[in-house]
Amino acid sequence: MTERRPLEIICHRLSARRLTAIVLAATVVLSASASVAWNGEVPAWEVDILTFFNDWPDWLEPPMWLLQQAGVLFAPIIVGIVIVAFTRRWQHLVPFVMVVPLKLGIEKGLIKKLVERERPFLSVGPQIEVRGTGFDGFSFPSGHATTAFATAFLVAAFLPRRWRPVPLIWAGIVAVSRMYFGEHNLLDVVAGAAAGTAFAAILWFVFLNRFVHPDCDCPA
Repeated sequence: MTERRPLEIICHRLSARRLTAIVLAATVVLSASASVAWNGEVPAWEVDILTFFNDWPDWLEPPMWLLQQAGVLFAPIIVGIVIVAFTRRWQHLVPFVMVVPLKLGIEKGLIKKLVERERPFLSVGPQIEVRGTGFDGFSFPSGHATTAFATAFLVAAFLPRRWRPVPLIWAGIVAVSRMYFGEHNLLDVVAGAAAGTAFAAILWFVFLNRFVHPDCDCPA
């Protein structure tokens, strides 16, 4: 029987080449999304996608609300504390904590001020159902998607390869939930996912690569 790998051993190093590829791809996706959303308008194809998710039945609201909590501001810190409880290494908390200032500084403090796109109930119209309390402020990119994908990518560093899709799928559900709740358009969540993935890749490279076990026999 194969001995299980303890969580305190991170088997997978993020190479500089892969980091560069991820950040470059995320930048391209973010830039392309921003070029469409730049004037604040929402193209018809994006409205159709938003409407598809926004029209899902009301009984999905409670589970959607619960699942999207992975995208709230301090969710990465909570997840990081859980990771530390398993690994018993406080250093593993650092990248999760760093997601918060990156999110506030770059996503909220910079990108949202450069791309002034209103929330769907304003940029698309009153046909968009806002479930719960509608947020004020601009919608591009989605802060929930940014936080969820950053957290999911960091969690994946601690998981065997076969389990890595699980947190990423959850992050995808968070992105879908933001359209379901009528808070964001498609490109808002796509841009947020790209930003969050780039943040996490940088944090993995800087903070988690040093904990890769030299004798780990996991697949590269």
